Order: sequence, then C-alpha cells, then structure tokens
Amino acid sequence: MKFVGGYDLPLEGKPSDEITSHSEPDVLYLPLFSRSFDYAALQVENGESVTQGQILATDPVNFFTPLLAPVSGTVNLDKNERHITLENLSSAQQETSGIEDVTPDNKRQMMMRLGVWPLLTRVDTGRMPDPERDPEVLIVTIAQSEPFFPSPGALLAGKFDRFRAGLEQLHRVFDEAKICLVVPDALSDMASTIRQSIKDNSDWVTLLEVESRYPSENPALVARAHEFDLDGVWTLDTQAVLAIEQALDHGIPHLTRIVAVSGPVISNPSHFQVPVGYPLSSLLPGKREEVRMIDGGALTGRTVEASQLGLDSECISLTCLEENTNREVLAFAQVGLGKQSFSKTFASVFKPVFKEKYTTAVRGEARPCISCGYCEDVCPAELMPHLIYRYLSKDRLEDACRVGLESCVECGLCSFVCLSKIEHLKVFREERRKCEDEKDSRE
Repeated sequence: MKFVGGYDLPLEGKPSDEITSHSEPDVLYLPLFSRSFDYAALQVENGESVTQGQILATDPVNFFTPLLAPVSGTVNLDKNERHITLENLSSAQQETSGIEDVTPDNKRQMMMRLGVWPLLTRVDTGRMPDPERDPEVLIVTIAQSEPFFPSPGALLAGKFDRFRAGLEQLHRVFDEAKICLVVPDALSDMASTIRQSIKDNSDWVTLLEVESRYPSENPALVARAHEFDLDGVWTLDTQAVLAIEQALDHGIPHLTRIVAVSGPVISNPSHFQVPVGYPLSSLLPGKREEVRMIDGGALTGRTVEASQLGLDSECISLTCLEENTNREVLAFAQVGLGKQSFSKTFASVFKPVFKEKYTTAVRGEARPCISCGYCEDVCPAELMPHLIYRYLSKDRLEDACRVGLESCVECGLCSFVCLSKIEHLKVFREERRKCEDEKDSRE
C-alpha cells in the first residue's frame, strides 16, 4: 500500500499495556449524548429500579439505538441535566441473555439489542450503518497510531481465540463481505500471531500490514489505496470484534469498555476497564479545571465539556492535557528546546529524539494563512488544506468540495503543523457535517 504524507508524533504520556483496576463507584452518570448519538427517547421513569442490560433510552434518529444499564440500580432523572444517574448500584455479575434464541435471521437485532451494532461505522460518513444494509468490505483496525489511543497489547492480551471467534461471527452475519485486518508493520510479531490464527480463513479474511507512520491505518485511506467503493465500506476496531464475540457467542451485552487514560499530566498512563457512566472525576488527577480532558486522541479528539459527568457510550480514550492559563514569559525569545516542530525551526532539532510534553497551549495567536505548504506536505489524502480553508472562509463551499473537502480523512495533521495556528480540522468537520445533514434531509 502506497502511503504519502503523515507524521510521527513523539509525545509524552502514552498508555502502557497494563489494565489498571478501578474503584467501584457509588453512582454512575450516564450521558444521554455522545459524538454520534442523542438518546432523546427515555424508556424509564424517575425512581424506577432497573436491571443490568435493561434499555434506559433510545436514539430515535439512529435506528432507535439503545442506551443500556451497565449495572442494576435505581434511576434518578432529576439529579443531573442530560444524564441518567444510577444509584443504589448492585455488584451482581452480569448474566447471559437468551443465547439459545440467536439465529442467523435475528443476529443483527441481537447486535443492536446488546449494544454492539453501534460499534460499526460507515467509512464514507463516519456514522452508524443501517442494520438493513450489507457492507462490501469490513475494515478492522488492530491498532491506531494516534497518540493516547488504546494499545493492541492491552486489548488482545490472552484474547486471540476470542478475537478469531468474533471475526468468524462477523463473517456469518456478513457472509458476502470481505474482511480486512489492518496492522502497522511495527507490530510484526502480533501480525504473525494473527496471521497464524486466521490461516484457515484466508478465503474471506485478509491481513494488511501498513506503515507505522500516522495515520496510515485510517480506514478511508486503506479503502482508497485498495480501490474499494467507500459507500460499501464499514469499519470497526479490536474492542468491537471482542464485543461481537461476547454478544453472539454468549449473549452478553456490551456494557464495559477498556479506556486508555493518558497524557502528560497522568502519572501512570494506563487502561481501565470501566462501565458506561463511570464518574470522570475518578479518572482524573487533581482538579478538573486544571486539566483539559479530551474524548479521543491529541489530534482528533473533542474537548469533554464540564457538564459531562460520566463516561459516554462511545468513548475509548481520554487524553488529559495541562490547561495553560498563564502566558509564557518572553515566549518570542525562547528557542524551543522542549518543543517539537515540523518546520524544524526550534533548537530541539539538534537534540536526540525525545518525547514532548504536550499542553493545550497553541504557541502563539492565530493569524492569516501564510501558504507555507506544511499542511499539504503532511496530508495523507494528498489535498491542499490551505486552499480548502481559504474557500470555506469565503463561503465558497462548492469550490472547497471541488478541491477535495469531501476526501478529507479528518486526521488533524494540518492543524497540528500549521504555523498560523489555524484550526482546519474544526472548520472542515463543521462544513462536512452540514453537507451530510443537507444530503440526509434531501433523501
């Protein structure tokens, strides 16, 4: 696979492969929202006792995707706005649910009911696919190279048999789809283990090794490199495959997830297996106002608003950065020994390879584009982000689409290397969502 652009990001605070135990919470705060879903249709009443796996709310816009109770408890709808607060939690172990009723005809309904269908994503829109449709290609990403994402070592340790079983379940549900496993070439040992485990299934599953440079494993880039029709390509990650095995082989709903909690302010960056709704304050070091918590990685994640109290239904990574509130003294005179620079203008270029302590500081005020071309150099989709941005800033959406806005893979590298501190990713995301919403309304 030919890969252009990209950039390696040596940042301090990446998570280890360990999964750290967490304290049992006294209460869970389940957000009625996430990046993709709005659980606007409540299915429970205030004060109601619910059991583990019970549907608490659904998203009527997205095929009535359910929000499930991660444990048994009592519903409190008045305590926190836009949250279902679960109190009086039961520590009882989850029970399997009617696995004998799973047949080839109702596996999709079972995947939705047990909370695993929402783990599938359409590559062309970034949204959950229609359960009535079939993919032509399923791209499974074994690892993601953006800093602070869950590591494959933590996700797959001792679980290769379950992973293979999950792939087999995927094949049974989508028997006409080609399944591609994407593994960075730096994980060659893991790739060999996976290749050995799927050797008997080589007629329907393919292992693709890609460069380790970010973001070579991006599903849209992989699909284009292999000339797949993006309209028929869906993607999912390692955790999703394991959740599918758990749901379809054992009837267990997807109620907990392994979340990477990392960043330079975390003393022991690691992974936590926690339920949806787990209090975010219990995962943070110090006071929340001193740390910016990001849902996702350093480049593509979104800031978690202060009003969100618990882990949402989609989060797999929490990146914690120091919130810079003070101006740097004589910042213009500092030579940048501790800072990375794609332009190689900092004195750090003379140092050996080191990991930067990344913060929320933008290292200067935003200013007009200077056409340096760095965003074009790193763009893996071979676009000219500076030109797209200029068209969008002048409300010339058609021209922006003509020069490639719809081909953007939202990797965030253009924003990361920009000398003018322009937030390309934020602007591109907003405009693309507007286009998709307009297209949906027309359809």
